[in-house]
Amino acid sequence: MKTLLVTLLLLASSAASAGIYEISAVYNYKKTYYDSQNYEATETGTGSLAYYFWEMSAVELSFTRGAAILVQPGDTVYQDITAYGADLLFTIANRDSPFKPYVKAGGSYVIKILRHYYAAGPTNPVKLEGLSPFAGIGMKFMLGQQFGIKLGIDVSSSPISDSQPTTYDFGANAGISFLF
Repeated sequence: MKTLLVTLLLLASSAASAGIYEISAVYNYKKTYYDSQNYEATETGTGSLAYYFWEMSAVELSFTRGAAILVQPGDTVYQDITAYGADLLFTIANRDSPFKPYVKAGGSYVIKILRHYYAAGPTNPVKLEGLSPFAGIGMKFMLGQQFGIKLGIDVSSSPISDSQPTTYDFGANAGISFLF
């Protein structure tokens, strides 16, 4: 029993001394014109807080807000999105490396509201919400010991629902990262 207690204390103290926090912000914007009267635009922003409990592993909490619009003659579709996420992040480099590739997996609670506006008037909004699993890969380029640039690619599924078919969202992102 004493050996187990000493081992747990040593593991807890090494994890506590290795702890690093990371604050990140990511912004995405895309606008596509199909012609002068048809376009779509998407804009999202994500803030996250990660705690590295071992040198190469972290728990990350995130909050995302975004919107998208699709405009066609006589028809406009607007989507609002809010997501609260949690994931595990595994860095494939040591703490002192300037280049840090990573993989992550987790889930989000997603709320999507879709509004369709026709020339004759708006339709009722459609709300879809629920848990959404996601995964991603990326890399961090450290420009100093406490500041870096993050680039990544993520894939997520639509919120889990018995009434809706599963769809997948793919995204590329770039942002800044502060370690302390």
